[in-house]
Amino acid sequence: MLLACHLFIGALIGYAVFRWKGSALAIPVAMVAALLPDLVDKPLGHLFLQDTLDNGRIFAHGLFFIGMIAAASFAVRKKHGPLAIALVAGVASHLILDGMWGNPTTLFWPLLGPFTQEQYPDYFGNAVVAELTAPSEYAFMLGVAVIAAAVWGDRLGPRLSSLGNILLRHRRIVYGLMMLVGVGYLIMALAGGMGAQNELILSAALLAGGASLQYLDPAGPSPNAAGS
Repeated sequence: MLLACHLFIGALIGYAVFRWKGSALAIPVAMVAALLPDLVDKPLGHLFLQDTLDNGRIFAHGLFFIGMIAAASFAVRKKHGPLAIALVAGVASHLILDGMWGNPTTLFWPLLGPFTQEQYPDYFGNAVVAELTAPSEYAFMLGVAVIAAAVWGDRLGPRLSSLGNILLRHRRIVYGLMMLVGVGYLIMALAGGMGAQNELILSAALLAGGASLQYLDPAGPSPNAAGS
């Protein structure tokens, strides 16, 4: 799955924890956690192990890794409960969005044998092109911007704060745009048959994300101050 999708779902998880527990720090924690498997595996698999694996979904894309994260989070739950929830949920969201159930060797590593060797010439260059040409990424980043503007808009300085206020006034357009793009990906997935798993997951993330933002409505009243 692409970068902005992971970032948005992480931000949404963090915002839900913020609304529940009152810790705004849960938002960046969940966003980083939602990227963590790629931050570990992409450099490791495509740079350091390029000659032997060239696979960007290895150690951190399995249940063993999330189990270690969950154990560490459990150990600090009393002092940092909201952040522990955000951390585990963020990492779990990454595995779901990557559809790791379709790669049981990695998901259940090391129980089912070694990782699969892949071949991705110029992986990082192609990844940048994919990011810039995917309509979903722009919709997801607008969703992230709405959350950021709602929580920290008054701390961004006059110019950014003004832009944030404009975005918040038109936030329902963003929600609708996300759902519209989600419908487009759903059509693509249905037209592509059983091989269109990525489009189907993108569609679900966009539709669920837009609906969740509509329900949570970040610009509405929050039970806790943003600085808590």
